[in-house]
Amino acid sequence: MAKSLYRFIAMRPANRQLQQLLLDLGFEGRESVEPNCLVFEHAESKARILMPANRDEEPAREMDVISIRTHLMRRGHLDQAGFERFLKEGP
Repeated sequence: MAKSLYRFIAMRPANRQLQQLLLDLGFEGRESVEPNCLVFEHAESKARILMPANRDEEPAREMDVISIRTHLMRRGHLDQAGFERFLKEGP
């Protein structure tokens, strides 16, 4: 695993920061049939990202950060350097 993935452990973006990143990238929040889940969809790419509905101010879970990073990179929404900037500076 790349060093950049370990960096977020110290930086731990908050859940609201991950949500804002998705919104800034053109994703829209959608209603979910699951009560503890947030859904973000990108109309143009038809990408869909699910997040647990944890408290906004709480640090995001490691697996959520890695999953969102992987999904964004594979779909071409953000490259590794862009994600590292997000971890360092925030959205």
